[in-house]
Amino acid sequence: MINIGITGGASVVAGELIRLLINHTDSNVKWVSSTNATGPISSHHKGLLGECDLSFSAPLLDEVDVVFCCDKSSSQWIMQAGASFEKLRIIDLTHSINHKEIIYGLCEINRKFMVHDCYDIVNLPTPGAMVTLLSLIPLAKSQILGSDIHVKIECGKLFGHELQQLDADFDDEIMVVLKALQPSFKSNLHVKTCSAEQHPRGIKATVTTDCKDDIDIVKQLFIDYYDDHNFTFLSEEEVDTSHVVNTNKCLLHLSSNGNNLQITAVADALLKGAAGNAVHAMNLLFGLHERTGLALKAQVF
Repeated sequence: MINIGITGGASVVAGELIRLLINHTDSNVKWVSSTNATGPISSHHKGLLGECDLSFSAPLLDEVDVVFCCDKSSSQWIMQAGASFEKLRIIDLTHSINHKEIIYGLCEINRKFMVHDCYDIVNLPTPGAMVTLLSLIPLAKSQILGSDIHVKIECGKLFGHELQQLDADFDDEIMVVLKALQPSFKSNLHVKTCSAEQHPRGIKATVTTDCKDDIDIVKQLFIDYYDDHNFTFLSEEEVDTSHVVNTNKCLLHLSSNGNNLQITAVADALLKGAAGNAVHAMNLLFGLHERTGLALKAQVF
């Protein structure tokens, strides 16, 4: 059983994370801390009423195996204090920890590192960076990115604060990863962000770039790359955020017009883009199957 602590417990992301973890067969949430909330957690996250009897409490690092950081104010303190606990892992959802021993928590490219190298600190991608990178990883891994990349990000109102963060570091986050995968890539990245009201939890990336390869060849690159991954899938039909809400999936759709390639990626910003990806990372770090606690449950009628 994995003993868990969560900081920033009053945030929307933390509420989603708690919901996942209390239903996870191998996890035990020991404490949830917050700088601006007290009392029963279910009094703040109303959907947890009858499901969770924990109250907000102080962080006790000696009681847990992993800490999920959901607020920036605690992430640096947790990292520094955690150095005293040899086996403590830290999964940062705030994108604020900088450390030489950190691993970038995009599971679709760093899964083997998290499984085999037992990293102590995992820094999760922003939701916008995730959907953009999942649209481009197979191209970069095949070394065929060669022209400017144009990205339009549409983000639901529930995760609207993400747009402000994108303006600050979104481009850099993506470019660092792309250049690590394809060192020869020298072109530019152009990002435009906007709000999408129709699906509050959804996030959508529309990525366009030049590609001389036939569309069927490009599709096969995506099929081959994501073949053994559990949450990212290529769809022959156009995709929409309504298709992924309340799942840990990212759905991709490819189309072309001459040499112009368009990739559309959709995900649930709170699950695949944040809390679900955090649980995915935890599963890898502790040797569990990737889908543990994240698979859709069959409905019985």
